[in-house]
Parts: sequence; structure tokens; C-alpha cells
Amino acid sequence: MSNYIHQLQNQVNDLQHVVITRAERVQEFRQHLLSSKFPPIQHDGSRGDLVSVAEVFNWLRYIENPALETV
Repeated sequence: MSNYIHQLQNQVNDLQHVVITRAERVQEFRQHLLSSKFPPIQHDGSRGDLVSVAEVFNWLRYIENPALETV
């Protein structure tokens, strides 16, 4: 029984780590979107707030797989 409780505690700790890491990565993505890379208007007058779909998918993969990679 003690071994089972220890196993459950480890699972809880692992899941808490995943939740915290994902929250941190979501915040990283928000900061990225608010960075100077995406000014509302570019120097030439065009929109600067456009984001590549591929870049968003890369960020989502990064957020969903906290143990695997970095952007």
C-alpha cells in the first residue's frame, strides 16, 4: 500500500510540473506576441500584428510537450 501511495505522489508531482511548465510557456508565448516583433504598424505602414500559422503551431507543440523541446 505504501508503495502505491508513493507512486501516486510521484504522479501528482509529475502532473503539477507539467501544469506549471505549460502555464509558464503560455506566458512566454504571450510575451512573444507582445514583443517588438509584432508592432501594430510596420515602418512601411503595413500591419505588423500578423502571426505565421506555422509559428503558432510550433508554439502550441512547445506548450503541449514541456519535457521535449524549446522554440
